[in-house]
Amino acid sequence: MLAKAREYRGSLVLIALLATGESLAMLALPWLAGNVLGDVVAAQAQLANMGVGLLIIGLIAISALHSAAAILSASTSGKILADLRNRTHAHVQSLPIGFHDRSRQGDLLALMTYEVTLLSSFLSSTLARAPAMLITGAGATILLFMIDPMLALFIPLIIPGFFLLMKIGGRRIRRLGERSRDAEATVFMTAERQLAILPAIKSFAIEERQDAVYADHVEQARQLQFHQARVDSILGPAVGLLAGLGIIALIVFGMSDLTTANRTPADMFRFLLYAALLTRPVGALADFYGRYQWAAGTLARLEALLGEKAEPGYALAGDPGAVRGAIRFEDVSFAYPGRRATLSNIDLDIKAGEIVALTGENGAGKSTLISLLQQFYVPDAGRILLDGQDISTFQVQALRRQIALVPQRALLFDGTVRDNIALALDDPHDQRIEQAVQLAQADEFIAELPDGYETWIGDNGVRLSGGQRQRIALARALVLNPPILIMDEATSMYDLEAELALVEECQTALAGRTVILVTHRPASLALANRIIRLDHGRITTSDPG
Repeated sequence: MLAKAREYRGSLVLIALLATGESLAMLALPWLAGNVLGDVVAAQAQLANMGVGLLIIGLIAISALHSAAAILSASTSGKILADLRNRTHAHVQSLPIGFHDRSRQGDLLALMTYEVTLLSSFLSSTLARAPAMLITGAGATILLFMIDPMLALFIPLIIPGFFLLMKIGGRRIRRLGERSRDAEATVFMTAERQLAILPAIKSFAIEERQDAVYADHVEQARQLQFHQARVDSILGPAVGLLAGLGIIALIVFGMSDLTTANRTPADMFRFLLYAALLTRPVGALADFYGRYQWAAGTLARLEALLGEKAEPGYALAGDPGAVRGAIRFEDVSFAYPGRRATLSNIDLDIKAGEIVALTGENGAGKSTLISLLQQFYVPDAGRILLDGQDISTFQVQALRRQIALVPQRALLFDGTVRDNIALALDDPHDQRIEQAVQLAQADEFIAELPDGYETWIGDNGVRLSGGQRQRIALARALVLNPPILIMDEATSMYDLEAELALVEECQTALAGRTVILVTHRPASLALANRIIRLDHGRITTSDPG
């Protein structure tokens, strides 16, 4: 956690200095107040007035320093939050698909949103102000001993009580914090899943059942948050109560001592004010310990995430250069973790510019084969060559820019038609968009939309028909003019007539590219120069199209 804080040491040190100045000013006030009381008792009006003036200046200084520290803390917290979010988001995108296969999206969303928000607040506020609280506590204790060493010896007697409360409460807070976080992640995940399958929920008329599932998760999260808040609300007042009882004991047992030891009313007043001031850092210590326990858990999860290794190809410098599109699988085998082999000893040559169809039953390994080509996964054995070069030597993004994928389900987002097509472009007004749209035979229906290219299509393109969504996905794939095009069951949602129309329209778009069609539909198979049949992870036949 300190390593993370060091990245913002300048701002955090300044916050600490401002808070320290505030603490020093607060330590000076009781002494000045005691002087004013002494001057009033001694009828020293002029000195009393000067003391009051100094008290006012001190209060103004405390307010100014507190405001400056709060503003800087808010600014620093925002910077830390932005950095954590950007770094986490970039790292999550760099992680292998296998990591995402085994991770809960709710956990990732919870960590990347509200958890890092609380962590940034802890680093910029609670942690940065901790030195000032220590100075306040140490200063008040020293001044108490200066006023009355014998009576001040009573203070260390209650310290073990403070640490006992910290240890018991802190351990409980951390356990509840971890459980509360898991419950919140489940709420995130449940809401996301239900929104994703909302048409199915409505179709089966199970809204009430799904509401009950969501409400159950929300209630579990609420109860855990309540238990955590209850421990927090008990721990803080318990520490304050212990400190208050200590002050009362000082008053009861110290009154006679302050009188018989020839102490002045000013000394008595100072002593009581410093004893009261001492409760502030003690209470802050209780709050700090609870927040630290929660922040430590968040930081451990964040470091575990950032410790996950990115796809190995990101660090490579190899560039495939000008790609012709010749692909070769040499004795390639692959199995998903904990499962039997999905592909076994695959040997396959695809010539540059050839259109090859992969067909076979579900689970035969078709989609896995193209995932290996895109390096979403790494073969357990064998190698894959592109134009005679091993793709494992390429920088992974440089490789993937040579390959465009049209998936079975068009992955569209809530934006304009133009934004969706231009996903891989820096400039959404690039002239290549219109060229790709024409190749995908999508120009006519786009022209008929209410706002043409600027029409908003809704989440997952819900405002478009299935065929229109697929044409948008095809235009997106063609916009970078890739030498290799993969169509993974891209026509599966079409009826025969619509599929025949799309296949006919695709002839121009496919010309001059290496194309891999993952399909079992006759109309799409008719496009292929060669048909490769897979069965249980092995190539069984390779026939002319």
